[in-house]
Amino acid sequence: MNTKELNVVVLAYTRPDTFARVIKACEKNLHSVKVMMDFPENDLVSKKQEEIVDIINNLSIDCTLTRRAENYGLVRSVLTTIEDELQLHDHVVLLEDDCMPDEKFFSFVSNSLKHYKDDPSVSSICGTVSKCRFNPWGWATWSHKWKYETLSKKQILDILDLDPSLRDFLENNNVEHSIWSLNWLASQYKNGTVAHMPQNTLVQNIGVDESGVHSPKKGYTSWLLSQIKEK
Repeated sequence: MNTKELNVVVLAYTRPDTFARVIKACEKNLHSVKVMMDFPENDLVSKKQEEIVDIINNLSIDCTLTRRAENYGLVRSVLTTIEDELQLHDHVVLLEDDCMPDEKFFSFVSNSLKHYKDDPSVSSICGTVSKCRFNPWGWATWSHKWKYETLSKKQILDILDLDPSLRDFLENNNVEHSIWSLNWLASQYKNGTVAHMPQNTLVQNIGVDESGVHSPKKGYTSWLLSQIKEK
């Protein structure tokens, strides 16, 4: 597989500044890209989304924009996007509007999707190097390996091989309802699979501030940040 064949989707909502940087990186390295935009919750979000549309209209590559007719919310929007894309393609590469890919990210994902396609021990490709088995900031998976389960905290804590740091976090914290990736991470431990990661992180999270849905100072996002390996 080469980068021309990558099925890349960028999730956008209300941050034109970070979106512009992410989509420009896609423009530089890809021949086509898709953008999924949830329905705006209010007029302020709607205005921000029109700024995003203006950015898309000025791209030099083919960009398919899909705008939802109702507000799905973060979790439903992400999971629906993944499932819809995997019904049409054998893989999906997902970037959020604050996940800035390095120029080497796409070739890394392309090569890894091909190399590990038939390896049952690898369920995802991640661009962010972490101590835990999955990080949602720039990643990919295959249609035949995507088996998402919604697990309760008790079900996750019952997983024998669960990461000790994650176990400690769950035993002492509540997880926000707007988190989807914990279930996919937990399933890696439950099923004995891992995500393949590069030697050095190839995605920079440029939205680690208070502008997004999740605060970097607390909750699951704070724990995810603690798992990122430094160079």
